[in-house]
Amino acid sequence: MSEPAVLNWERVMHKNVRSKEGFDVGTIIADDTDTVTIYKGAGREYKIPKTMVEGFNGAEVWLSLSYKELLGYKIH
Repeated sequence: MSEPAVLNWERVMHKNVRSKEGFDVGTIIADDTDTVTIYKGAGREYKIPKTMVEGFNGAEVWLSLSYKELLGYKIH
């Protein structure tokens, strides 16, 4: 089994998030047991499973989802 992309979820709070093709999709604003919530102004909010987080380089979080796939997780 591979190691998770993020070991300390507090470190990714308020960090910028990018889709797998590099689009800026917002900022992480909440961390639940199995999900994170991403906010991108104008009422765009997404709740995604933590398993969809592919990496964190200390400044930005990268998703394994394309922007189009992310739209399926929109909550507002």
